[in-house]
Amino acid sequence: MGHIDRGECENWTKQPDAENASEEISTELTSDVPWNGYALGTSDLAILGGRGSPLVIGLVGPPDSGKTSLLAFLYMWLLRYGKIVDWQFSGSWTLGGWESVVQHSRWAGETPPSFPPHTSSSGRHPGVLHVTFRDPKGRLRDVLFTDAPGEWFTQWARVPGDATAEGARWVIEHADVLLMLIDSAALADPKKLPHSRRATRDLIERIGAVASHLPIAVIWTKEDVKIPDQARDALERACAEFVPHAATLRTSIKKPETIAKCFMDAISAAENVVLKSDTSEPALSVDPFLAFRGIYVDQ
Repeated sequence: MGHIDRGECENWTKQPDAENASEEISTELTSDVPWNGYALGTSDLAILGGRGSPLVIGLVGPPDSGKTSLLAFLYMWLLRYGKIVDWQFSGSWTLGGWESVVQHSRWAGETPPSFPPHTSSSGRHPGVLHVTFRDPKGRLRDVLFTDAPGEWFTQWARVPGDATAEGARWVIEHADVLLMLIDSAALADPKKLPHSRRATRDLIERIGAVASHLPIAVIWTKEDVKIPDQARDALERACAEFVPHAATLRTSIKKPETIAKCFMDAISAAENVVLKSDTSEPALSVDPFLAFRGIYVDQ
C-alpha cells in the first residue's frame, strides 16, 4: 500500500518472531555472486555480454600437445610483464582458474616445478579462462581462452557427431580464432609417431572442412625437439591442402617471446573478426529510402 515500513500498514497483522527475524537478516546479508573465480562454464558466459562481445581463442590439439601449458605460460607472462605487446592486463574473473593451471609450475617447497597435469576429459563442456585487456586505444576487451582435453578433439576428428565430442564442437562453433597445436615431442618418439601423425592429420582435415572461415594458426609446440623430416613434411603438406590460409608458428620454452607472439597474433586476428561482424549493417529493405543509413563524412 506504499508504506516503506510494513509495520505502519493498517493491513499488516503478522509480526515476525525472533527466529524468523534472524533468518531474514541472514538472508539479506547473503550475496549470490554469479561466478566463483574458477574456470567459467559455457552457461556463465552471459555475464560478460553486458560489456560487449568477448574474443574467444580456441586451443585445439591432440592429447599432451601443450594446450594447458601454453595457457600457464600466458598467465605467468602477464604476472611478470603485465601486458602482451601493447595490450595491458586489466583484470580477470577467473583468477582462481588461472592459479589452478600454474600451481604445478611454481617452485614451492622441495617439490620441483612441472608442467600442468593432463586436462581431465570428464564433463561435456570446456573450461573457459578469462582475461580483460586494455588495448592500445584504451578500450577494454574481454578475451576468453578455452581449455579442453585433447581426447575430445581426437574423437571429434574421427566421429564429429559423437556425444563425447560435444565440448570440441562447442570450441569450434564459438571460437573467433583457432590455435591448432602440433606436438613435436610426440612426433619425435618412434613409438608415438604413427598414432600422433594420424591423429594430427585427421584433426587438420576436419578443421579444414568445418572451420575454413575462421582465422587459424598452426603452432608447432616444443620446437626445440628434433622430429623426422618425413613426418614434418607430411603434416606441412596436410596443412597446405586443408587449411591453406593458416599461419604457421613455432614455439619453444627456450624462446618465450615466440609463445607470447602466438597469443598476440591470435588476439589481433580475433579482434578483426569481431569488429568486422560488429560493423556490418544488414540490409533491412530493398526500398532505397528505408535502406538509407546516412551520409558519413570524415571531419
